[in-house]
Amino acid sequence: MFARHGLSQTDMIALSGSPLFLLFLQYCAHTIGFAHCGRFSKRIFNFSPRNTIDPTLNFRYALQLRQMCPRNVDPRIAINMDPTTPRTFDNAYYKNLQQGMGLFTSDQVLFSDPRSRGTVNLFASSNAAFHNAFVAAITKLGRVGVLTGKQGEIRRDCTRPN
Repeated sequence: MFARHGLSQTDMIALSGSPLFLLFLQYCAHTIGFAHCGRFSKRIFNFSPRNTIDPTLNFRYALQLRQMCPRNVDPRIAINMDPTTPRTFDNAYYKNLQQGMGLFTSDQVLFSDPRSRGTVNLFASSNAAFHNAFVAAITKLGRVGVLTGKQGEIRRDCTRPN
């Protein structure tokens, strides 16, 4: 689906660490943002019959998550998705993936899958590489589905047509 819009695997990996992309997907931000405990509790309590904790998850991090999100926790409780620099738009998201600290399976697979691991390693090693890739990818994303001429409009209020 993304390739049809001219987005490459590298674009998608750069955008995975971005709150703007995830808002586009109506999901939550990963390098900046939070998640409610129920969104990842299966990974720390009930992963499989053989492993209660997801084996791709850093064990110490999983234990910290269990303390912050015990069973039957208030559903309003949320934790930072980036445990190291939660309020900074940076490449720590990718460094966390290298350490098994991707909060969601969909995050951690970017490092565990050999097809995307090299890009994660590049972004983890260079904040500039991440930022440059992000700028290129978000620019492409901004061009997806743009309506021009009589097909589109610039809204005065984004929640409704003029």
